[in-house]
Amino acid sequence: MIPWAQPNIDKHELNAVIKVFKSDRFTMGNHVKLFEEKMSSYCEAKYALAVSNGTVALDIALKAIGIKAGDEVIVPAVTYFSSASSVSYQNATPVFVDIDINNFSIDPNKIEKAITKKTKAIIYIDYGGIPADYQKIKKIANKHKLVIINDAAQSLGSSVDNKRLGCLGDISTMSFHMAKILTTVEGGMIFTNNKKLYSKVQTLRNIGEPINFKYNHHLIGTNARMTEISAAMGLEQIKKLNFFIKKRNEIANLYIKKIKEFDLSVSLPKLNKTTKYSYFFFPILISNRDFIARKLKDIYKVDTRIAYPMPIYQQKVYSDKVSFYKKKQCPVSEQFCNQILNLPIYPSLKHKDVIFIVESLKELMKK
Repeated sequence: MIPWAQPNIDKHELNAVIKVFKSDRFTMGNHVKLFEEKMSSYCEAKYALAVSNGTVALDIALKAIGIKAGDEVIVPAVTYFSSASSVSYQNATPVFVDIDINNFSIDPNKIEKAITKKTKAIIYIDYGGIPADYQKIKKIANKHKLVIINDAAQSLGSSVDNKRLGCLGDISTMSFHMAKILTTVEGGMIFTNNKKLYSKVQTLRNIGEPINFKYNHHLIGTNARMTEISAAMGLEQIKKLNFFIKKRNEIANLYIKKIKEFDLSVSLPKLNKTTKYSYFFFPILISNRDFIARKLKDIYKVDTRIAYPMPIYQQKVYSDKVSFYKKKQCPVSEQFCNQILNLPIYPSLKHKDVIFIVESLKELMKK
C-alpha cells in the first residue's frame, strides 16, 4: 500500500525523546521554550505559544479575541471541521462562505455580503498550503474592523511575496498532527505580533493562570500545555523542514509534469511565480471521484485523501441543527467536494511511485 501521508521520523527524534526521559522535566520546560523560539523565527512572528493540538489552539485564539455567544465569525465552507466547531464551542455562529476555485480557499469576493453587525472575525485557511488571497481578506477586515484568524494547520513552509504563511493573521494557529509537514505526533502553535494577545493566550493555555501567579486564576482557561516530549520531537523536525519542503516540491512538480504528459482530464489549483509552496496536499479535481479513489485503493493499493467530502454546513451537527450556523450560497464548495482528491505526497515517496500513481489514474479514467 502506498499511503496518502507518512511522517518522517527516525533515530534523531527517538534520541531526543530518550534525553527528555532522562531529565527531570516533562512539561513546559526548556524544550518547549526553544521550540517556540525556533517556530517564531521560522514563521517570522514576534510571539509563538506551543499548545497540545491545533484544535485547542483555535479555541484559545477565539477566546483571546473575545468571541462570545451571539457573535458571528466568517468561515470557509470547505475546511477541516475544527475551523467551524471552535466557533460553535464559543456559542458563536459560524457563517459559511464559498471558496475560490483557483486556490481552493475562501473567496474574498464573497466575504463582504456575509458581514453583519454581529460579525467579529474572519477565519481562513490556506488549503493544502496554497495561499488564500490574504491581501483582499485584510482589506475587507480593516474596512469592517474585523479580526483575522489564520487557521494555518496546512500552511507551514509556504510563502507569498517573501512572507511566510502561518503568521499573517492578527492571530494564527497551527497543527503538528502526525500527517502534517512537521509533526510532534500531536501538538499545535499560536502565533501573533500583538503583545496583549500573546499575554492572554499564555494565561488561557495554563488554566487561566498568568505567568508567575501560581494558583491565581484570572481567566477561564484550559490545560493546553505542550509536553517536553512533543517539543523535543518538534526541535528535531524543524531541522529537517527545508528538506521536507524541497522533497514535496520535487514530488509535486513530477505529478504536474506527468499529468500534463498523459493529458489527464483533471483540474489543478492555479499556481503563481511569487509563491513558494509546501504542498501539504497534492489536490486534483476529477470526475467520478469516488470510483477513482476506491479503485486506486482496491486494485493499485494507492491510498488517497478526500479532504473534504462535504461542505461544513452539511456535517450532521449542523444539518441536524444540533449547532446553529448561517451560510451564503456555496456552489463552488459543493462542486469542489464532489471532485476533490488528494494524491499521496510525503518526503519518502519514490519517483517511480509517483509515475505509477499517475499511470494508474490514466488507466482508471479510460474506464
